[in-house]
Amino acid sequence: MKRQVVMTRLDECAFRTAAEALQAGDFEVHLAPWDDNTLELVQNTEFDVIIIGFPGPITALRRFVKCVRAPGSACQHSGIILLSEPQHLDAARMFVGVGINRAIASDDVEELLATSIMELSSVAPRVTLRAPTRVVLQLEQRPLRTFCQTENVSETGMLLRGFGHYPPGTSIDFEINIPGQPDPIRGSATIARTTNLSLERLEGVGARFESFLGADQGRLTDYLSEHIH
Repeated sequence: MKRQVVMTRLDECAFRTAAEALQAGDFEVHLAPWDDNTLELVQNTEFDVIIIGFPGPITALRRFVKCVRAPGSACQHSGIILLSEPQHLDAARMFVGVGINRAIASDDVEELLATSIMELSSVAPRVTLRAPTRVVLQLEQRPLRTFCQTENVSETGMLLRGFGHYPPGTSIDFEINIPGQPDPIRGSATIARTTNLSLERLEGVGARFESFLGADQGRLTDYLSEHIH
């Protein structure tokens, strides 16, 4: 099945360039005007990825993303990419982590756009889960043990609150103490990003699961299946 992609707040030239970059892949690409009709469209029709041109009015962007991410929206868990004019890429990246998943410069479209869509359309939905978590960092000097809290979890990764700013690529072992379960979920993960404190109001890291101990992956999958709405 083709991945459904809708682009909005782009002019015809930017849309044509992006569409050409995707023509060799398994994508069905749509262009929609930047208005309330498109907002209603993405709230009621499931797209794999929404691409929004940048820059533009910030208040309208925040409103759009907030509505798309609202419970009951068909695109609540869809990927959102800001396609930015190159000189505004740093500003676009400030919105990543606040409902928006990626920011890409328009001159990197051929190299990055198709790959980003594939990655985002494969990301599992996240479930809010604030559970105490024991973490062991595998540092060069020595293992470092600490405690923090999950903020949300999916089948592929988790967001950890109250965790230091360790660089992407750092390996960790974890034990997540899920409410109502007698034993923790145990495994290993790799830090993928640090949060933007000023925008996300959360100090911590995002981690990608690498492996689980015993049957713990199945237990996590069962828990998520029961709590995804």
